[in-house]
Amino acid sequence: MTNYHLFHLPSGTPVCVAEMPWMQSVSVGIWAGVGGRHDPARLTGLAHFAEHMVFQGTRRRTARRLNREVESVGGSMDAYTSEDHTAFFVRGPGEHFDRFLDVLLDLYQHSIFDASTVKKERDVIAEEISMYREQPSQHVEDLLCRTVWPKHPLGQPIAGTERSLDRIEAAALKEHAQKFFGAGNSVIAVAGCITAEAVRKSLGRLLPEGLGRDKRPTHKAFRLESRRLPSVVSEIRDIDQVQLALAFHAPGRLDASQPALRLLNVLLGENTSSRLWLELREKRGLCYDAGSDITALQETGLLHLYAGVDPDKCSKVLKVIFTELGRLAAKAVSPSALKAAVEFSIASSRMAMESTSHQMTMMAECQLLYGRQIELEAVHRRLREVTAEQVRRTAADIFQPGRLTAAMVGPEIDHRLVEEAAAALR
Repeated sequence: MTNYHLFHLPSGTPVCVAEMPWMQSVSVGIWAGVGGRHDPARLTGLAHFAEHMVFQGTRRRTARRLNREVESVGGSMDAYTSEDHTAFFVRGPGEHFDRFLDVLLDLYQHSIFDASTVKKERDVIAEEISMYREQPSQHVEDLLCRTVWPKHPLGQPIAGTERSLDRIEAAALKEHAQKFFGAGNSVIAVAGCITAEAVRKSLGRLLPEGLGRDKRPTHKAFRLESRRLPSVVSEIRDIDQVQLALAFHAPGRLDASQPALRLLNVLLGENTSSRLWLELREKRGLCYDAGSDITALQETGLLHLYAGVDPDKCSKVLKVIFTELGRLAAKAVSPSALKAAVEFSIASSRMAMESTSHQMTMMAECQLLYGRQIELEAVHRRLREVTAEQVRRTAADIFQPGRLTAAMVGPEIDHRLVEEAAAALR
């Protein structure tokens, strides 16, 4: 049985620990409550750039040494930047926890942001941007993001653009870390074959006074403008398929409808028993892959659908999609379908908790985004309490033409296909 603990550093930073004594590994990470939506308008990509730069050397360690100290004992180190937070983490054999924690705290607090290294890493990120642009299935998501959050920081690419990267210098990166990688804006999370007391002792030795002072970033809240018709964006490319991405504006993560939205997503496209998979692939053979997922931010979110289709089949695919959306909004699903969605959701989350990385991430995100730990059984109880009518009402609220944004990349694009198919929702 996993034992959970929460304590605070002298500076106030919360430390979450999941004791999993049967495991051989440990995962340790630091989450900062700053992400792409907090970037200054002219410095889009700043948070992502800073995430890259912390691995490029500290006062004590070169970039090569940072990696070698972790990987030479079987560990792995990574990071990511999202819309509203940045995460740095290490996973490896539990007996090397102290080493992993020391490296992580070093890069989080003492990266040097050398100007010459900044120039090199700017080129690396520019290549990353180019790589994603060359992948139609990824590029269509960038088009969608830009259009679904119009004239808002959420619509800017997290990695930035070539133009914004050129404006980001070492001083801005260093200031970003000094402002936001500190006591009040951070969470430390540890999961695996470790005890809370051992974590406390290691932090007491490596970080006796805690993290330094910092600031909480502010962000512009998103407000959906009223409209009747879908918003559609496209790009012509000489490729074989049309990459299709649809997104409906949905409630944020604090909204009471989140459990019903979670189940709606399972029913719609999260697994191979979902309506999109069965209708598009299994029954009609219209595409190889189709599905849906959820983005949940503080004040807003998205229910996102995707598919790669032959241009000649695009009209049929869209009609099938919107027919299924209309059915979910008009008629409550059967008790057996709802029960299957609930069991899938609960079982998926339980199995994920067998991973030290998932335990670490769950604790960190709960503490950072909700300000508290959320018991998994409470989440499961709320899922079991959702009724078929609540799922239907959630679908009816979300699946409206004025909430829809569509993006398409392919050889033949006709915006009218989306508008005509979306008429089924009216």
